[in-house]
Amino acid sequence: MTTPATATTTLALAALVAVAAFAGPIVLALAVALLCALLAVGWPALLGLPSPRGTTAVVALAGLAAAVAAAAAVRSAGGSPGTGALGVLPAVAALALLGAFVHQLARRDGRPRLVESVAGAVTGQALTVLAACWVAVPATYAGPPLVPVVLAAVAAAAAACATSWPLRAAGPAALAAGALAGWLASAATVALGGAGFVSPTRWTLAGLVAGAGAGLAAAAWRAHSARLPAAGTLPAAFAVAAVPLALAGGGAWLVGRLVLL
Repeated sequence: MTTPATATTTLALAALVAVAAFAGPIVLALAVALLCALLAVGWPALLGLPSPRGTTAVVALAGLAAAVAAAAAVRSAGGSPGTGALGVLPAVAALALLGAFVHQLARRDGRPRLVESVAGAVTGQALTVLAACWVAVPATYAGPPLVPVVLAAVAAAAAACATSWPLRAAGPAALAAGALAGWLASAATVALGGAGFVSPTRWTLAGLVAGAGAGLAAAAWRAHSARLPAAGTLPAAFAVAAVPLALAGGGAWLVGRLVLL
């Protein structure tokens, strides 16, 4: 489950990705690749999967390939708003799925718990592909400022989930904290002149929507990870800290493309 230590790690990773968003798609892709690597390192331990080294490899490679492909698509389009930078990700996901099956064919341990191993690897790959969506967020109509707005909500929601409160209290607290942090971050963006041609009303709506979504995702992740015995151990804690950020990548891109259109 989420602890103060994992929430602090989530905050540090969020800060890294937020800063990288203003440095161009290549730097942002590197930051996302680091996020995916931490998720991959902890994912097999968190779920107790067999063949952990192979699972880490296929999950990490999927994240790296997705981040690089998204960065290449953004650069080839010149970072123009509205470009379909994520059109390459379905192909990456399909190749990653093939990689998960190749990993199973390469196992030499008799392949125990085969279905569990495949399902765990593919789920981890799906999370890294979602994380790669961060690379395309600066190419939406919102621009780079949307990245720290959403990440502020993720960090606030993770902090709410790190309390010792039961889920029935921590869940609504995470939802409220995420929405409030998203709204405050969007208001700060408007005040600092980072809204661009998007109206302040749309920015406020985007902050609330993204913040509420981040809070819901963080609460759902706490409810799931709290049931996993290895959640508080290393390296599983890296995955616990990285997953909320990965989940928010796709949501941030949708907000940038739909709410701030």
